[in-house]
Amino acid sequence: MRRFRFRLQKLLEVRRLKEDALRQELARAQEALRRGNDVLGKLGAMHGATLEELRASVGGTLDVEWIAACHRYLGFLAHRIEEQQAAVNRLAREEAAKREALVAARRARKVVEKLKERAYARYREEFARAEQAFLDEVGVTRYARKGGEDLSGSSVFRVAGRSAGEG
Repeated sequence: MRRFRFRLQKLLEVRRLKEDALRQELARAQEALRRGNDVLGKLGAMHGATLEELRASVGGTLDVEWIAACHRYLGFLAHRIEEQQAAVNRLAREEAAKREALVAARRARKVVEKLKERAYARYREEFARAEQAFLDEVGVTRYARKGGEDLSGSSVFRVAGRSAGEG
């Protein structure tokens, strides 16, 4: 019997390659999101440290220029934090879109794999039927060569307790 050949194998390979590519894109998007969150965290830490430094300096002599510079720097950091938060939000949306695309690609691949499993099951059933038919044919041929005798050695052709050769 012929070997199993899935007629949609090329489609399955293409879908696997697409899924792999989307998985890599998702990994890159997740890494970009992680880096964006790291930057956002550092900006927040810098903002907090500057505020603490400003609060600590209030107890002693006041340097108006330094306080003004701190306020400008805090304003700059607040602006950068807003920009970075917007960038992180955009990266999170991109990451979610890539995740959805990967899920859809995985689903499409699984559909074709399920078709392959069903085709292989049909192939195995067909193979088993052909093998059984061959074995049945071999058995009938052997039986015919032995002269049609059953296992007890008597003729198989009996009519109401008599063999076919009896009158």
